[in-house]
Amino acid sequence: MLRRLFIVTMLATAWLGFAQPSRAQGTISYHQPSSPIILWTQGFAEYYPFDIDDNGTSELTFAYNFQSIGILYEQNTRTLSLMSPWPSIRGVPQPLPADFRIGPDSSSGQLQWFGGIPGEPVGSYGLVFISGTGASGSFAGQHAYMGIEFQRNGASHYGWMLLQVSGSFAAVAAIESWAWETRPGEAILAGTVPEPSTWALLVGGGVLMLWFRRKRHEGRG
Repeated sequence: MLRRLFIVTMLATAWLGFAQPSRAQGTISYHQPSSPIILWTQGFAEYYPFDIDDNGTSELTFAYNFQSIGILYEQNTRTLSLMSPWPSIRGVPQPLPADFRIGPDSSSGQLQWFGGIPGEPVGSYGLVFISGTGASGSFAGQHAYMGIEFQRNGASHYGWMLLQVSGSFAAVAAIESWAWETRPGEAILAGTVPEPSTWALLVGGGVLMLWFRRKRHEGRG
């Protein structure tokens, strides 16, 4: 009961209590579902393929069970990750603040673009892990952005995903929104949304399509 109450509270906070930054770019594709995408199960492993650019091919897959949530890299996708000190070559996705510049020049020190280790038997890189002593992982208890580099038509594109991840009680996360820069190789700021003029074009285009469809039906009938 307490676990379910915690999950409901976390989702309400995620959906109502976090404002997007005011910055805008006119060349981004932005997506916010009508309700958060919930990653949570009381059983064993489940998987959620994620298609950031809606082209029918998943760039990431979220793997989750009752005590952990991680990601699997696909199609040469990479995330901005905190790398373990040498000689380890493992990295875990790093939570980023609003307005963080996500692009080809984002690597700095232990923060590097990382897309998994080829041939590694266990290819899931953890966001949060729940144990008897509490939650661990770079995203544990975070409401932050994940920086993504993915391939589209043979070119690198950059984007962000806004996640809310539990910090105790249960392994649960919510994908709230995401966006990507449509220009190849160009950086995007975490949390940016389309410029008002872009929204107006999208809404106006939708209204025109509905108007033309209605007129066509009137003409037929």
